[in-house]
Amino acid sequence: MTPFDMPPTRRVLIVDHDRTTLEMAQIRLEVAGYDAVAVRDAVAALAILEAGDVHAVVLERHLPAMASLQILEALGEAPVPVLLTGRGLTDEDAEAAGAYGVCGGLAKPYSGAALLERIDRILAAGATVAVAEPEDAWLEV
Repeated sequence: MTPFDMPPTRRVLIVDHDRTTLEMAQIRLEVAGYDAVAVRDAVAALAILEAGDVHAVVLERHLPAMASLQILEALGEAPVPVLLTGRGLTDEDAEAAGAYGVCGGLAKPYSGAALLERIDRILAAGATVAVAEPEDAWLEV
């Protein structure tokens, strides 16, 4: 395969207040060929999302200044597939997030391989918003 045959790079926005998790996710996605943009706060995330050109979002459920659901509320319905992450994700989180187009969740701590598998899945076949299977909506790793 030549560079001209390569599929276009997909941009994934990662929003997490934990620097270690953020760096692990960014490195894992970049090694897999994604353009990973990592931010630690909601204001930066909103600016990037409003500018567009993001194909998927990995969003920490419990951000310090603004909760992830508030980010989704500020944007209206999620414009891109969103994978919600966090410790102690609940059914209430799933219901509230689902109302904004969130595709699924990934409980912390998660592995880089689990993150990559979920991102690959939600972006498969050019889907703009993927629907998670009920039995794996909140994958524990």
